[in-house]
Amino acid sequence: MRQAESTRPFQNPDAGRRYAQRRYRGIFQRLVAWREQRLAARLLAHPYERCNGHIVDLPCGYGRFYPLLKQMNLKVSAMDQSQAMVDIYSGHERFGAVDHAERADVLQPLPVRAQPATRALCVRLFQHLHHSDLRVRALQTLAGEGRQIVMTYYDDGSLHYWTKRAAMWLKGKKVRVKMIPRAAFESEVEQAGLRILKRIKLFPGIHAQTWVLLAPSEPDVRA
Repeated sequence: MRQAESTRPFQNPDAGRRYAQRRYRGIFQRLVAWREQRLAARLLAHPYERCNGHIVDLPCGYGRFYPLLKQMNLKVSAMDQSQAMVDIYSGHERFGAVDHAERADVLQPLPVRAQPATRALCVRLFQHLHHSDLRVRALQTLAGEGRQIVMTYYDDGSLHYWTKRAAMWLKGKKVRVKMIPRAAFESEVEQAGLRILKRIKLFPGIHAQTWVLLAPSEPDVRA
């Protein structure tokens, strides 16, 4: 089985720390980060009767959303393909004894300690999965036995999409991110046995990032 290989795996701990220090320093990137936090909080606050207060954060990165998850009184299972990122996350000054962090691949079954979680957070992963079958498999892993998922993907209907395409055409610059047509994403969600409850654009018409809240499909009443 193929792995969900990241274009930025951060195998070197120093590379992970440099990324954490520099990634959101610019004015626009700080605005993006602020907006992401707001949208994550909004969707995570959506009521879910099966919620047991335990969430999977995958990929966890260096822990950008960890303070928010703890503010919401959630037990966190943090996982990433990069051990360097896992180490940075678990070294967070507020990292609690009830939480745990370990290396994991979204295309493989989740570690035992994470399996009881009833929610999952998945930010900035799907634009790096360039094949539909990988995205469906990742959705199935995140959904588990009935998890609600808060996640992002890059929708192709935005100015962001066309600027990336223009860079590719005019400069021969390789596009590192996959922007997915809405119909294709909806089909993948359905294949994974899920449904979309909410969909919110990061910056409508401008940025490709789209936040969605997914839940298990309703049982077929005809069965």
